[in-house]
Amino acid sequence: MENLPQINNGGHGGPPAPAWPTQVGHHAPREFDGPAPAMGPDFRFILRVLAAHKTLIILIVLALTALSAFAVSLMKDKYTSEALLLVDNRQVRVVRAEDQALNSITPEDGAILSEIEILKSTAVLSQAVTDLKLATNQEYNPPVQADETKPFVERATAWTREQAHAVFGPELPGVVQAVLAHGDNMTKDTHLRETRAADSIDGVLDRVRRNLEVGVVGRSRVIQVRYTAGDPEIAQKVVDTVVRRYMETRQQMDRDLSTSAVAWLEDRIATLRKEVAAADTKVDAVRFKAGLVKNGTNGLMATTELEQARLRLAEAAATRARAVAQAQTLERAGGNGGSLASPVVAQLRATVASISTELAQLSRQYGPKHPRIQELQARLNEANSSLQQEVRHEIGGVREAANVAIEQENALKGMIAKLESGYQTMTEEAVPLRTLEAEAQAKRQLLDSLLGRLEEVQAQQDNRAFPTAVKLVSAPQVPHEPSGPFRILMLLAGFVASLAVAIFIVFGIELFQRRIRTPEAVRRILGVGTVHIVPHHSTRGTRGRLDQIFQNHPFSLFSESMRALFRNHLSDLGPVGSIAVTSARPQDGKTSMSLAVAQVAAQAGRRVVVVDTDFRRSRIDGLFNLSAKKGLSDWVSGTATLDEIVHTSEDAPYAMIPAGRLMPETLDRFNVDGLIHLMAGLSPHFDLVVFDTAPALAVSDARIVCGAASKVLFVSRWGHTTASDLQAVADLGPIDHSKFVAVMTDVNLKKAASRGYQGPYNSYMATRKYYGDTTLRTAP
Repeated sequence: MENLPQINNGGHGGPPAPAWPTQVGHHAPREFDGPAPAMGPDFRFILRVLAAHKTLIILIVLALTALSAFAVSLMKDKYTSEALLLVDNRQVRVVRAEDQALNSITPEDGAILSEIEILKSTAVLSQAVTDLKLATNQEYNPPVQADETKPFVERATAWTREQAHAVFGPELPGVVQAVLAHGDNMTKDTHLRETRAADSIDGVLDRVRRNLEVGVVGRSRVIQVRYTAGDPEIAQKVVDTVVRRYMETRQQMDRDLSTSAVAWLEDRIATLRKEVAAADTKVDAVRFKAGLVKNGTNGLMATTELEQARLRLAEAAATRARAVAQAQTLERAGGNGGSLASPVVAQLRATVASISTELAQLSRQYGPKHPRIQELQARLNEANSSLQQEVRHEIGGVREAANVAIEQENALKGMIAKLESGYQTMTEEAVPLRTLEAEAQAKRQLLDSLLGRLEEVQAQQDNRAFPTAVKLVSAPQVPHEPSGPFRILMLLAGFVASLAVAIFIVFGIELFQRRIRTPEAVRRILGVGTVHIVPHHSTRGTRGRLDQIFQNHPFSLFSESMRALFRNHLSDLGPVGSIAVTSARPQDGKTSMSLAVAQVAAQAGRRVVVVDTDFRRSRIDGLFNLSAKKGLSDWVSGTATLDEIVHTSEDAPYAMIPAGRLMPETLDRFNVDGLIHLMAGLSPHFDLVVFDTAPALAVSDARIVCGAASKVLFVSRWGHTTASDLQAVADLGPIDHSKFVAVMTDVNLKKAASRGYQGPYNSYMATRKYYGDTTLRTAP
């Protein structure tokens, strides 16, 4: 075989080709990469998916909508009665007696929410259930179905006891007795729970709570109580009973709180009285011990005395200054008493003036010896003597008063000095006294406040004068019109929900379905420029290989696509060329495509040979009954020549080389050099060599063949090959786009066009009539 000449081989002369159709350092052309995907939803993709599964969506929507309509038709009418309550938060709302006594008002929202919780409490609802006898109503407490079947634990225990007696006799082992005793206890617990459940109204309360609505109307202080039932009278009675029981409970709570608050206040007041008395006693004791006396203006006597002494000293100094000035003035006057304001001095001075006037008048008539003159002179001398004596007496009194004022001022100064010397000591002793007085005053004020609050709480105990803080604004009425169910809205909601469920299911199917159905997916994953579409042959009643379909129906859409594939991608291989047909996984249609390409090339006048290189799962051997004949493995191992392995068939216009028997030495010697020698040996007799390879992801044989071939025809089957398969192929290495041809086979154009897939499927409606002309077909 080494003497076989090298052939042109479509550019594969020279050094051996790589094991995979790659170019070192060369990736897919930039124009095939496409722009970066835009962010945001792809509405065309969404519409395509919806259009592709419109039948499934319609079926799901119809089924779920019909089910919703049936469920809605089974619903019974519901009637709702309501009542409105006004929460007067100006009244006291507390949860403790201390808060009630001290008038601790909660915030408005908190008070209203507290009232709502009381309304929905078990105590109120239990009283309403008892009053209305709802426990005997089948709507709220349906009768328990008669069940004569014993609990499973009881039956299991009885069966175990029988088997144990049958095995061990009357006397059972201790372990078995313990197990049976445990089963008996479990049986007792089961019966006890069933008995309690039958006697309890918890189930009735749960049903009442589910249909009872209590809430605040907007941002107001109005509470709305609504109840929905199948019977309008029961709805009105439940609301009326719940509201009435709530009002009674609320009034009783107010009375209990008032009573407890009065008791708490009386106890607290008695304690405060004792504390105030003890504080006053302690204050008096401290004041007496310190020698501090309290005056009427709530101040210390020592401070008051010091201030008063200083005032008296100022007054004494002023008095002394006036007295000394007056005495000095009289002494400077020489004793004439002109400045004296004494009435005696004034009277004597008037007498002297009168006698002097009379003496002067008589002196004009009589001489000095006249008795009248002498009498008047004697009287004048006596009056002057009395005047001088009285003046001296008055001046002495003024001088004495000045001396007294001086002595009084000195005495006050001494007293002030003494008071100031002891003021510091008195101030230090007064600090704890003030603290005790402040504590006593605070307790006294608290006592006064509690006494006033006691009177208010005692007055609130009379409910006629102080009604409860929650008032009934609107009484419940018997409803005449049903409040639900809203069948139209529910049916519409069921339709919308069914549509949403259908869309969710459709997109879930699309998400989990990784099958390749568009050329865009192949281009995006493999990075190729174009993907050739080979449609599924839709002629009814005709089955067989693709090469036979091409031969029997030369004018079909399938045949035209195969001609286009060969002319556009496979006709430029030169005088002698090679094509490797491979796929990612088995059953992708690579063998059928190999034979179809060979058929097209043969009918175009080429001499074609098909070489099966899938040693492990050869199909050509079975299709043409070549299993017993020698094949490629025999030539590789050196046990056969080229003439012995090339076979022909009457059913095919091309020659075939089967894979032959699988031998270890075949796999070890199978390489690119051997394939090049094989093509060189075949070149004198054939123009085109078509290699049917194994799947590329299964074994490495496919990559060897693809490296030696002129063209690589990569086959992916529509709806069968997955995206992960293509990604695995892309991960094998960079693809040489100059020799790589991607083909998508078995494409159902009708289904693809109906489902809205983008690509060449859109032209199916226009082209199917053109290719469907039966007059152009050749008879088989």
